Amino acid sequence: MKNNFSYEYIRDNFNQIACWSVDNNHYWPHFHSSIEIIYVTAGELKVTLNGQVYLVRQSNFLIIPSYYIHSYATDIFSSAYICIIPLDSIPSYKSTFSKKTFASLLVEKPPFEEELKHCLDSLCNIPKNIIHSALENILKGYIYVFLGLLINHVGLVDITDTKMISLAQEILIYLQDNYLKPLKLEEISEHFGYSRSRFSHIFNEFFDCKLVEYINGLRCRHALELLREKNTTITDIALASGFDSTRTFYRAFQKCFGCTPNESLTKL
Repeated sequence: MKNNFSYEYIRDNFNQIACWSVDNNHYWPHFHSSIEIIYVTAGELKVTLNGQVYLVRQSNFLIIPSYYIHSYATDIFSSAYICIIPLDSIPSYKSTFSKKTFASLLVEKPPFEEELKHCLDSLCNIPKNIIHSALENILKGYIYVFLGLLINHVGLVDITDTKMISLAQEILIYLQDNYLKPLKLEEISEHFGYSRSRFSHIFNEFFDCKLVEYINGLRCRHALELLREKNTTITDIALASGFDSTRTFYRAFQKCFGCTPNESLTKL
């Protein structure tokens, strides 16, 4: 499965509003403090959001609140806008979103779709010669209009219990910090206080993938960065990325990116 390398799994890379379009999006489970908006312009995008699967079709919007774990997959074709909204960029809403969230996350063909699309189009096509102080105000202006329309349409509700979400976030952080080390299901499940079967069930249900697939995805991403440096052997890269053999590495890399490690240097 090919991945979109737009931003990291855990840490926020954006301190300013950002918007872009992407075709056939695929991305492993991750979370961040920013609000994320998906708008599908063609096809269908599968989004797993805190363990719930949404099929986001043409003309539909999906709102991803802060710290919600989400992943993307495209079975046939999808074309979509992605908009990242750091909370610090919308001070008028920051305190509100610390206590409340959107009453409905999937917004299907809203009557003001053209107005929302205009905001996203404008965010994607802001001239590069605008001075920084003006740019910040322009970005905020479009986002305040965008969020105002959505909030007026779907409303806000109090944030409910987040115990399971917090557990899932802790699992992702643990894996991010330890994926280069030998990791076994028994050790991980014991670390979080669950049996192997219960932990596997929680992971599969929340992340829509198997634990070994997720760990191998982290390792393959790390290996890809080492490959691009071109200063070591495939065997060394496999071992440095947490794999116990080149055979396992090749199989995981092929499944993750749809090509061999050597082919990735020209394809990815």
